[in-house]
Amino acid sequence: MRRSAAFALEMLAAAALILIGNAYLTRGASEGRAPPLPEASLNGHTPRLGAGRPVLIDFFASWCPICRADQGAVQAVARRAAVVVVATQSKAAAIRAFARRHDWRTPVVFDPEGRLARRYGARVLPMAFILGPRGTIRFVVAGYTTEAGLLARLWLARAGL
Repeated sequence: MRRSAAFALEMLAAAALILIGNAYLTRGASEGRAPPLPEASLNGHTPRLGAGRPVLIDFFASWCPICRADQGAVQAVARRAAVVVVATQSKAAAIRAFARRHDWRTPVVFDPEGRLARRYGARVLPMAFILGPRGTIRFVVAGYTTEAGLLARLWLARAGL
Protein backbone atom coordinates (compact mmCIF):
# COMPACT_ATOMS: atom_id res chain seq x y z
CA MET A 1 0.00 0.00 0.00
CA ARG A 2 2.84 2.39 0.79
CA ARG A 3 4.43 1.94 -2.64
CA SER A 4 1.20 2.79 -4.46
CA ALA A 5 0.67 5.87 -2.27
CA ALA A 6 4.24 7.02 -2.95
CA PHE A 7 3.75 6.42 -6.68
CA ALA A 8 0.48 8.40 -6.66
CA LEU A 9 2.19 11.26 -4.84
CA GLU A 10 5.05 11.26 -7.37
CA MET A 11 2.56 11.34 -10.26
CA LEU A 12 0.71 14.27 -8.66
CA ALA A 13 3.99 16.13 -8.21
CA ALA A 14 4.96 15.46 -11.85
CA ALA A 15 1.55 16.66 -13.08
CA ALA A 16 1.85 19.80 -10.96
CA LEU A 17 5.31 20.54 -12.40
CA ILE A 18 4.01 20.08 -15.95
CA LEU A 19 1.07 22.42 -15.31
CA ILE A 20 3.30 25.04 -13.67
CA GLY A 21 5.80 24.80 -16.53
CA ASN A 22 3.05 25.20 -19.14
CA ALA A 23 1.61 28.20 -17.26
CA TYR A 24 5.05 29.82 -17.22
CA LEU A 25 5.75 29.17 -20.91
CA THR A 26 2.32 30.37 -22.04
CA ARG A 27 2.26 33.56 -19.96
CA GLY A 28 1.48 36.48 -22.23
CA ALA A 29 -0.37 34.27 -24.73
CA SER A 30 -3.50 35.75 -26.27
CA GLU A 31 -6.76 35.24 -24.46
CA GLY A 32 -10.36 35.75 -25.48
CA ARG A 33 -11.17 36.09 -29.17
CA ALA A 34 -8.37 34.68 -31.33
CA PRO A 35 -6.58 37.10 -33.65
CA PRO A 36 -7.67 36.53 -37.26
CA LEU A 37 -5.67 34.31 -39.60
CA PRO A 38 -5.00 35.13 -43.25
CA GLU A 39 -7.63 33.56 -45.52
CA ALA A 40 -5.05 32.11 -47.90
CA SER A 41 -2.42 29.61 -46.91
CA LEU A 42 0.56 28.06 -48.69
CA ASN A 43 -1.62 25.14 -49.73
CA GLY A 44 -5.23 26.35 -49.78
CA HIS A 45 -7.61 28.23 -47.53
CA THR A 46 -7.66 28.40 -43.76
CA PRO A 47 -10.78 27.40 -41.82
CA ARG A 48 -12.90 30.27 -40.59
CA LEU A 49 -12.46 30.84 -36.88
CA GLY A 50 -15.69 30.93 -34.91
CA ALA A 51 -17.61 28.97 -37.54
CA GLY A 52 -19.20 26.63 -35.03
CA ARG A 53 -16.39 24.11 -34.59
CA PRO A 54 -13.18 24.01 -32.57
CA VAL A 55 -9.88 24.72 -34.34
CA LEU A 56 -6.32 23.82 -33.43
CA ILE A 57 -3.75 26.46 -34.41
CA ASP A 58 -0.22 25.08 -34.14
CA PHE A 59 2.79 27.41 -34.27
CA PHE A 60 5.72 25.57 -35.85
CA ALA A 61 9.20 26.34 -37.18
CA SER A 62 11.16 24.17 -39.61
CA TRP A 63 14.38 24.61 -37.58
CA CYS A 64 12.76 23.49 -34.28
CA PRO A 65 13.36 19.79 -33.48
CA ILE A 66 10.51 19.60 -30.95
CA CYS A 67 8.15 21.18 -33.52
CA ARG A 68 9.13 18.53 -36.05
CA ALA A 69 8.56 15.75 -33.49
CA ASP A 70 5.19 17.26 -32.52
CA GLN A 71 3.87 17.24 -36.09
CA GLY A 72 2.96 13.55 -36.02
CA ALA A 73 0.37 14.28 -33.33
CA VAL A 74 -0.80 17.50 -35.02
CA GLN A 75 -1.28 15.83 -38.40
CA ALA A 76 -3.08 12.87 -36.78
CA VAL A 77 -5.48 15.34 -35.15
CA ALA A 78 -5.98 17.01 -38.55
CA ARG A 79 -7.64 13.82 -39.82
CA ARG A 80 -10.39 14.37 -37.22
CA ALA A 81 -10.58 18.13 -36.60
CA ALA A 82 -9.86 21.54 -38.12
CA VAL A 83 -6.14 22.31 -37.86
CA VAL A 84 -4.01 25.20 -39.11
CA VAL A 85 -0.23 25.13 -38.92
CA VAL A 86 1.44 28.54 -38.67
CA ALA A 87 4.98 28.22 -39.99
CA THR A 88 6.81 31.01 -38.23
CA GLN A 89 10.37 32.29 -38.51
CA SER A 90 11.09 29.81 -41.31
CA LYS A 91 11.95 29.92 -44.98
CA ALA A 92 9.09 29.12 -47.38
CA ALA A 93 11.20 26.54 -49.25
CA ALA A 94 11.97 24.66 -46.01
CA ILE A 95 8.29 24.65 -45.02
CA ARG A 96 7.15 23.45 -48.45
CA ALA A 97 9.76 20.68 -48.46
CA PHE A 98 8.81 19.55 -44.95
CA ALA A 99 5.09 19.61 -45.80
CA ARG A 100 5.68 17.60 -48.97
CA ARG A 101 7.97 15.08 -47.28
CA HIS A 102 5.43 14.49 -44.49
CA ASP A 103 2.33 14.67 -46.71
CA TRP A 104 0.70 17.52 -44.80
CA ARG A 105 -2.94 18.06 -45.67
CA THR A 106 -3.49 20.92 -43.23
CA PRO A 107 -3.54 24.58 -44.24
CA VAL A 108 -0.12 26.14 -43.63
CA VAL A 109 0.00 29.88 -42.94
CA PHE A 110 3.42 31.37 -43.65
CA ASP A 111 4.64 33.79 -40.96
CA PRO A 112 8.31 34.41 -41.86
CA GLU A 113 8.92 37.38 -39.54
CA GLY A 114 6.83 36.01 -36.67
CA ARG A 115 4.23 38.80 -36.73
CA LEU A 116 1.30 36.44 -36.31
CA ALA A 117 3.16 34.53 -33.60
CA ARG A 118 3.67 37.80 -31.70
CA ARG A 119 -0.05 38.68 -32.04
CA TYR A 120 -0.93 35.31 -30.52
CA GLY A 121 1.79 35.60 -27.88
CA ALA A 122 3.53 32.42 -29.06
CA ARG A 123 6.86 33.03 -27.34
CA VAL A 124 8.10 29.44 -27.45
CA LEU A 125 7.77 26.79 -30.13
CA PRO A 126 5.85 24.67 -30.65
CA MET A 127 2.79 26.31 -29.16
CA ALA A 128 -0.77 25.15 -29.78
CA PHE A 129 -3.91 27.25 -29.39
CA ILE A 130 -7.21 25.39 -29.12
CA LEU A 131 -10.16 27.56 -30.06
CA GLY A 132 -13.77 26.93 -29.16
CA PRO A 133 -16.61 26.94 -31.70
CA ARG A 134 -17.00 30.74 -31.40
CA GLY A 135 -13.32 31.48 -32.05
CA THR A 136 -12.27 32.09 -28.46
CA ILE A 137 -9.01 30.69 -27.15
CA ARG A 138 -9.85 27.90 -24.71
CA PHE A 139 -6.44 26.25 -24.18
CA VAL A 140 -2.79 27.06 -24.87
CA VAL A 141 -0.13 24.36 -24.76
CA ALA A 142 3.61 24.97 -25.01
CA GLY A 143 6.02 22.29 -26.14
CA TYR A 144 5.46 18.75 -27.26
CA THR A 145 2.01 17.30 -26.76
CA THR A 146 0.27 14.10 -27.73
CA GLU A 147 -2.56 13.38 -30.12
CA ALA A 148 -4.71 12.30 -27.16
CA GLY A 149 -3.94 15.53 -25.29
CA LEU A 150 -4.88 17.67 -28.29
CA LEU A 151 -8.06 15.69 -29.01
CA ALA A 152 -9.12 15.91 -25.36
CA ARG A 153 -8.68 19.69 -25.37
CA LEU A 154 -10.60 19.99 -28.66
CA TRP A 155 -13.40 17.92 -27.14
CA LEU A 156 -13.45 20.10 -24.01
CA ALA A 157 -13.46 23.24 -26.20
CA ARG A 158 -16.41 21.90 -28.20
CA ALA A 159 -18.27 21.09 -24.97
CA GLY A 160 -17.61 24.61 -23.66
CA LEU A 161 -15.62 23.41 -20.65
